[in-house]
Amino acid sequence: MTGRVGLERHGRVALLRIARPEALNAIDEGVCADFLAHAAALAADATVGAAVVAGTGGRALSAGADLATVARLSGPGKRRFIESAWRALDALARLPVPVIAAIEGYALGGGLELALACDLRVADPDAVMGLPEMALGSVPSFGAVQRLPGIVGRGRAVELMLGGRRIDGREAERIGLVNRLAPPGQTVATAMAMAEDLAARPREAVRYLKLALDGALAGPAAAELHGLVSDACHADPAYQARISRFAARGGGGSG
Repeated sequence: MTGRVGLERHGRVALLRIARPEALNAIDEGVCADFLAHAAALAADATVGAAVVAGTGGRALSAGADLATVARLSGPGKRRFIESAWRALDALARLPVPVIAAIEGYALGGGLELALACDLRVADPDAVMGLPEMALGSVPSFGAVQRLPGIVGRGRAVELMLGGRRIDGREAERIGLVNRLAPPGQTVATAMAMAEDLAARPREAVRYLKLALDGALAGPAAAELHGLVSDACHADPAYQARISRFAARGGGGSG
C-alpha cells in the first residue's frame, strides 16, 4: 500500500478515503495503486456488504488527475498512468457490492469520473462537479465517456463533456447525476447510512444484478443466463428464509 487511500471498516461497510487533502485529493499513481489493492481485498472479503468512496478534508472528493503527475509524464508513461487510473476505477465499478460516492466540495475531471464509477452518488448541495477536459483540448479518459450517457442520457452527457460547465449538487440531482442530496456537512454520514442499509442485501444477488446492468448478462442468451442466476440465488437457504418472512407479512409476488 502507498498510503494514498485509507480503508476503514464499519461493520459490513468499507469506507475508502483518498488521503491527499493538501492536493484536493488529486489522483496520482499511488491513489490508483491503492484503489486497485483495496478493491481486490474487498472483492475477496465476503463480510463486506457495501463500500463508500470519499475524500479527506471536506474540500473535495477529488479535483481530478494530479497535475504534477501529468506534467512530468509523456508518451508511454502518460498512457500507462491513464490505463492504471482506468483499471483502478473499473475495479471499483466491478466490486460485487453497492459502491457509493460521497461528493463534498470538488469532483472535477477524474474526480467526477471516480464518482461515475460508483453505483450511487450522494452529494452536498454546494458540491462542484464538472468535466473540463474538452474545454482544455483533451478528452475525459477515466471512463466518463462510457459511463455518463447511461446515467444522464446521451444528450446531457455530450453537453456536459463538450461544454465543460461546472454544476452544483442541486443541478446534479435534478439531472440524475446524483441520487441524493445530503444536509450540509453530512455527505459522508448520509452515504454511510445508505451503505449500511444496502449492505444487508445478499451479496451474490447484488453481484449478478450489477453484471446484468453492465450488459454482461445480456444478448441472445440473456433469458437462460437470468434463469440460472435466479436459480442459484433461490437455492440459498437465506433466500428461502427471507421469502417466508416476506410472505408472513403479507407481501406480494416476487421473482
